[in-house]
Amino acid sequence: MRKHSVLFGFIGLILLCSAFVSYLLQSRIIFTFFTLSGCLSLGVFITFSFRDISRILSSRQAKYSTNVVVSILALFGIVVVVNLLVVEKFDQAVDLTTDKWYTLSDQTLNILQKLDHDVKISAFFSSNPQSEIEKRQYDQAKDLLAMYHRQSDKISIEFVDSYIQVKKVEKYGIKVHGTTVFEANGKKEQVTVIDEQKFTSAILKVTRAEEKKIYFLIGHGEKSTDDFDPMKGYHQIGDALENQGYLVENLSLSTQKKVPEDCTTLIIASPKSAFISHEVNAIRRYLNYGGKLLLMLDPKAETETNPNQPLIDLILKWGVQINNDYILVLDPRFFYVLGGPPSPVIMDFEFHPIMRFQKLPIIFQNARSLTLHPTQTIKNVKINTLAKISDQIGTEGSWGETKQKNWQSAKYNEGEDISSPLPIAAAIEEENGARIVIIGDSDFASNLFLSSTGGGDFFLNSVNWLTLEEDLISINPIDPRSHSLRQMTANEVVFIQIMSIFLIPIFIFLVGVIVWWKRR
Repeated sequence: MRKHSVLFGFIGLILLCSAFVSYLLQSRIIFTFFTLSGCLSLGVFITFSFRDISRILSSRQAKYSTNVVVSILALFGIVVVVNLLVVEKFDQAVDLTTDKWYTLSDQTLNILQKLDHDVKISAFFSSNPQSEIEKRQYDQAKDLLAMYHRQSDKISIEFVDSYIQVKKVEKYGIKVHGTTVFEANGKKEQVTVIDEQKFTSAILKVTRAEEKKIYFLIGHGEKSTDDFDPMKGYHQIGDALENQGYLVENLSLSTQKKVPEDCTTLIIASPKSAFISHEVNAIRRYLNYGGKLLLMLDPKAETETNPNQPLIDLILKWGVQINNDYILVLDPRFFYVLGGPPSPVIMDFEFHPIMRFQKLPIIFQNARSLTLHPTQTIKNVKINTLAKISDQIGTEGSWGETKQKNWQSAKYNEGEDISSPLPIAAAIEEENGARIVIIGDSDFASNLFLSSTGGGDFFLNSVNWLTLEEDLISINPIDPRSHSLRQMTANEVVFIQIMSIFLIPIFIFLVGVIVWWKRR
């Protein structure tokens, strides 16, 4: 039996290796069988080879080997301890991807750094995904939430197996697999998609002390969040505001005497009919008491009477004149939109908190200009330009057309038209707390331009500045770009085939022959 003890030793090692593989595959019965069988085989080997093992262990070579092993284990232990300390104190990650897949936006980082409440995040995913889709969702959620946790010690994360931990699923009322729940201040918010915009919005909702309400003025043909028109509707902008935690409602001043007290920001988007004096007075009183207004007026140069004149007169009190013109650009850097006049494309933005994170260009499909000048009516008013056209007048210049209805035959007339620079958007800040953003266009935030240009960001950042929520922004998801390779030519295909099938194998064969010949 002693002669065959070595065989039992080899069999024992093989069985223990099989047990380890079974453990990785989560086969408990097979793991138990291989473990017991392996331990039994090793026991037989040790029993019948005990003398040989003792003699080997007591030899000088064994002592040296033991010292080497101990030194290696000690070094390994030191490395592990140092690594744990580095991970604990200096847990940093470097994103080397081209599209920055593993980097949170600057705005999200700013919000996480200012968190003053603990946020508990419960992610309901399966720890043993049954399909490729579930596995991909689990990996995406794990990576994204790890980035949040790495940036703030206020974030705690727990992954809940939605198939096993049934009681927690019932407690949180989870109906969709892959739901992430955010909790803080006794409030809960569920998100059913894996998206930075949604996650950050959920954190803001549960940590915000109060809910802020946005009113869209109606009753004069204004653009509405109830409009699903894919070109000019405002439905998507309404969804974007709600994603950032705002309550969005409509307001008709024809049936109310004043702007509601819970109005955080009043939005007027391109009214078509005139305001009565009662409505204008209600808006004036709202602003006089520190209200916030986002006013967007489209050009009306082709009409003899301007229905928005009462609003224009009201805003003039704060030092901004809304011109009755439409901006024409004849520069090749601008392009036509939908067969209309050349549309200004703003890519260089003025210095202001609203434009701080503006990266994508803004397309103003049909815009009017503003004129900014000091006012003596209200003191301590700060006026800033947000976007403007600065091209000189000429064959490839720009101006504010005030007379010509047909833009194709329009020419600049000195003394009648408005010369550049042409401000399109401006921000007003008054000492009493009132804030006003005036934009000479409303199409930039429509369903057509919202997600494909920087118009959506500009609109949301304007609202966030008005509501004193400068940390709130629109976080655009990263669109995967197609890094596709060009199609190979026929000659390139032949070359690769010859190289891989003939040249490389022949080269390796010749190297082998040369080595054999020299050693011979």
